Amino acid sequence: MKKNIKLLICYDGTNYSGWQRQKNKETIQGIIEDRLKKVTGDKQIKLYGSGRTDAGVHAIGQTANFYTEHDLPVDKWTFVLNNKLPGDIKIKHAKIVNNEFHARFSAKSKIYKYYILNKNYGTSSYSAKRIFLNKYCYIYNKKLDIDRMKEVAQYLIGEHDFRALSCLNKKKNDRKENKERTIIKIDIQKNKEMLCFRIEANSFLYKMMRVIVGTLLDFSITKRNPKDILSLMKNKDCQKSGKVLPPNGLFLVKVKY
Repeated sequence: MKKNIKLLICYDGTNYSGWQRQKNKETIQGIIEDRLKKVTGDKQIKLYGSGRTDAGVHAIGQTANFYTEHDLPVDKWTFVLNNKLPGDIKIKHAKIVNNEFHARFSAKSKIYKYYILNKNYGTSSYSAKRIFLNKYCYIYNKKLDIDRMKEVAQYLIGEHDFRALSCLNKKKNDRKENKERTIIKIDIQKNKEMLCFRIEANSFLYKMMRVIVGTLLDFSITKRNPKDILSLMKNKDCQKSGKVLPPNGLFLVKVKY
């Protein structure tokens, strides 16, 4: 009997070309699918992810599902797959779900975090700590106005057209795609020199999280009026948004169902 198995996955995205399977490139989906085929003997097995993380983006709680008739007990899938996967991709949990469950289309919201190491303002000095953290956060040496960024962030909560705070996905024709998304919550926390931006939304546009954080940095540095973010979104003016921050500071933390 065919079973629908849901996987909770974590990975270090540094060495991969993102989640989605691509020809002649190593991707998270591609590697896990290949290992599933070896375990099940099914050449047509398909892994459905909750969303596509870009090259270099990490995940603590990516969710995916696949269908199989293989008789391996569900509590063995984590052990069997982890023994075949590379050290930077691991399955945290596996369980059988109803056949209607789809990792992407059943999702209610997603939570991403973006980390910035923010210290040594105006200098180019680097400690050993910064060198080793470089794969997992964005290093930014200008002093940031946390309160201003929090004020700007509050205007982003709710349903808006986020066209100005995302990028055009050249891999597909998304010019006519609905750009309205709902941000449920934004938190900005600083622990010593580490700054964490946490955003929960019903879904995210292409590079939306990285542009939002880049825009918050821009409002902090240029001391723009926080309310200007509203006109920026209303006018769909991506020329006035911040830059797309690098992928290494971004983590998919959780998908809610």
